[in-house]
Amino acid sequence: MSVELCEMALQQTQALLRLTETTMQEICCRKFSGSELYAEALRRVLGGKGKRGAACILISFQERHNGVMRGRVFHLVADQLVEGSEEVVIPTGSGYGADLAFAEEQQEVMAVNWDERSASVESYQNVFPSAVRSIVGGAIRNFVTCRISGEQPGVITAFNFLGSATEYDASVLHGLAVVIGSLVTLSGEMRETEKAFIYTIEALARACEAAEEHTGTHILRVNRYAGALAANLGLPAHFVESISYSAQMHDVGKIKIPVTILLKEGPLDAAEMELMRMHPVFGERILGDSPRLEVAREIAIAHHENWDGSGYPYGLKGEQIPLAGRIVKIADVYDALRSTRSYKGAYSHAETVRVFRDGDERVRPADHFDPTLLATFFRIEHIFAGIYESLKID
Repeated sequence: MSVELCEMALQQTQALLRLTETTMQEICCRKFSGSELYAEALRRVLGGKGKRGAACILISFQERHNGVMRGRVFHLVADQLVEGSEEVVIPTGSGYGADLAFAEEQQEVMAVNWDERSASVESYQNVFPSAVRSIVGGAIRNFVTCRISGEQPGVITAFNFLGSATEYDASVLHGLAVVIGSLVTLSGEMRETEKAFIYTIEALARACEAAEEHTGTHILRVNRYAGALAANLGLPAHFVESISYSAQMHDVGKIKIPVTILLKEGPLDAAEMELMRMHPVFGERILGDSPRLEVAREIAIAHHENWDGSGYPYGLKGEQIPLAGRIVKIADVYDALRSTRSYKGAYSHAETVRVFRDGDERVRPADHFDPTLLATFFRIEHIFAGIYESLKID
């Protein structure tokens, strides 16, 4: 390999390693899909800064017991990564499939040019399944293929480099395979951790169910309402996802309220009401100071605060109230109005919307709710109705 190609290989490998490092720094705070993980690394290699970019890249994984490899193809169009819409199925018994199966079992990178396998470019096309030929577009002149190691072993193949496939192309593709394998493995481990984390939150939220009938479906609905509001406000996806499972923690502090108070029929006396109004504080203490529980903690402490400062426990006003708390307040009030309580029957959706518009003896919309959130509620109130119907108790 020439000195110039060595330098190019080093530069692209270093760029891929920097991408891996950046992603690893962020991965504890974000959750990635496979395409998100692949996107930037694939874009860089396909682009090649106009020097050595491949025409397309196939990422495939072998089904051990079915004799096929399944994968998807990525192209670069106007500097944008485009994923092939159809899954490519490659029989491992075909000539090209055997190459892929071999590469999946080896550590080496294979760089193959047409003149090493066939008498002509035309006859070389017979090596490849028709599905592969169709997605590459035009005659296949060369390819480089390499094993993807990690949690989900597979093969990455880049087609049609300029001129011939070289050691430089092989070194860059090997770097890409290492990046994809490591990021997919990390993401898989994070997903398992995330599942355990959300399960723990759900278990804690369900701890109130034994005391208050139907609390289980109430917290599920509040999760969904809050997620819908956040999404329709245009908030970041990670916030929408977080509030969609954290909203159920709004009443976790009720664990410390005596059952006799929680289930009391009729109004609470002054001492009982004072203790009940402590449940946001209890919830905040229970959730502690973990950064992962920040949204849940904000919800627990703030979902009874009012926009005009008349709420509790701290009498916060306007944007002093955490956004997550303001969102869940609307979600919680909507579901409370739709549900039977000791002091009222269940309202219909139309009656509930009327209360949100005109108020009643307990709810003063202009004083209690963030006006932007209230306007969003009216815009998507049909979504709230659908959520309630899908998760109601018969």
